[in-house]
Amino acid sequence: MLFNSIPFLISFAVFYLIYLSSNRKIQNLSLFIFGLYFYTRFDWKMGIILLLAVCFNFYLAKFLHKHEGSKRKKILLMGVIANLFLLAVFKYTLFLLGVFDDIMTSFDSSFSIWKPEILLPVGVSFYTFHNISYLVELYNRKIEEADSLLEFAIYDLFFPLLLAGPIERPGSLLPQIKNPRVVTKIKFFSGISLFLWGVFLKANIADPLASYVDSKLVSYDSLNPGILWIVSPAFAFQVYADFFGYSVCALGLSEMMGFNLMNNFHRPFFSTNPAMFWTRWHISLSSWLRDYVYIPLGGNRSGFIQSNINVMIVWILGGLWHGATYGYLVWGLYLGFCIVIYRLLDRFVLGKIDNKILSIFGTLFTFFSFSFGLLLFRISGTDDLVFVIKNIFSIDPKLISELWVLVYFLPILVFDIWQEKINTEKPSWFVNENPLRFLIIFSVFFTWFSLFAPFAKQEFFYFQF
Repeated sequence: MLFNSIPFLISFAVFYLIYLSSNRKIQNLSLFIFGLYFYTRFDWKMGIILLLAVCFNFYLAKFLHKHEGSKRKKILLMGVIANLFLLAVFKYTLFLLGVFDDIMTSFDSSFSIWKPEILLPVGVSFYTFHNISYLVELYNRKIEEADSLLEFAIYDLFFPLLLAGPIERPGSLLPQIKNPRVVTKIKFFSGISLFLWGVFLKANIADPLASYVDSKLVSYDSLNPGILWIVSPAFAFQVYADFFGYSVCALGLSEMMGFNLMNNFHRPFFSTNPAMFWTRWHISLSSWLRDYVYIPLGGNRSGFIQSNINVMIVWILGGLWHGATYGYLVWGLYLGFCIVIYRLLDRFVLGKIDNKILSIFGTLFTFFSFSFGLLLFRISGTDDLVFVIKNIFSIDPKLISELWVLVYFLPILVFDIWQEKINTEKPSWFVNENPLRFLIIFSVFFTWFSLFAPFAKQEFFYFQF
């Protein structure tokens, strides 16, 4: 179900009435049932896979908790490998078979390998990382194990973040599942205003921009000269509105139920360099890769050269986490390369310069390097890449007629500028300070949604990951 769909709104309203009128035990039971219902609406087979993953990790964790020394480490290693194997089977099998097919075809053009049909469970990358976090944190004794299978199942099936994150850490989410929760009037109105903002971002900005981008990227060889200087930023704002919209919906729904999730975006388009960008965009993934990949590889403890090698490894894996295609692999390499180049410049050149012009230039460079990098998702071969590069280095005065699409950027920019000015840690409309503000926001969003939201709803961009 999509957050901006009638079936979700009706079913959530029924669930929420039960949730508000129940004690913690019934609340937890209803969270599990609704989470399972929410997920299996896509495909009941995906629900079976997720439940098997829940049971495996819960009982393996109990086994891990009982042992010490080298055996404890072996159990952890087995758990991590098993979770990665689950991810590899469903997400990367076809990609690996395709790579093998491409290699063999280069020697024998008649070669062809059979490829099975494999279900890709929605959100498998997210709940796999969830489970690895749980096992690693338990191994390091940073958390207590879940008291019951039900509590752990809710940790994996917590519906606001189940499909596209944030990748909430067990030390934050599990205690909130275990302990009583209080839904205050402030949390209710704050939560519903965030949910409305998220739906607005998805339906009124992301979906129209997606239609615009799709219409322009039908064929790279027929693009108007320089059009990618408009299409690429539109693609960037589409992905931002879509993913930020989902994350804000998740924050809002959680607040309405008395939960507090981490913020997944912190005004990333104001970043002055690529390294800063990835501390502000998809924060839960960036921090997960930092804590569970970059630091175990040695981080920056082994010198500048090794730390840059570690950065490249992290972002190759980050690219492949997003998708099992050559495009995502190249995208990961591209992101790592951008960060390494910045680190080199910062170490030997930029660190000695301090001025506002450099900050402005850095912000523009960071934004456009990210925007053009997204095109790698849509490039199918070297011919497309050549057309993209030629387009970027050309211009056509007629492009001014395409600037109307910038109107869709304004709501996000106005909101983020306001949030930056008042220096908020999380997105907020501050309706608890002024209840009238909620009524105004609700009226504006509802009117705009009713008049301008596309009739055909699209899935959230990050559901594919």
